[in-house]
Amino acid sequence: MDEALVKQLKQRVEEELRQRETAILEFWFLELKKIQEKHHKELAGLQSDLKAFIGRVETRLRRLKEGVG
Repeated sequence: MDEALVKQLKQRVEEELRQRETAILEFWFLELKKIQEKHHKELAGLQSDLKAFIGRVETRLRRLKEGVG
């Protein structure tokens, strides 16, 4: 395969990966911001929201590892 083509394909793949990672990080960052913006009056409420958030992340990771979209 032509080296220029390989280089171009590599750059395209790297850019796509950067865009996807950015989108993923923005999504989870906004989810954490929502928890922060609730201004919990009690620690128990914050703990509950964080536990739910962690559960969502764990579920997503498990599904990705299993190959389920």
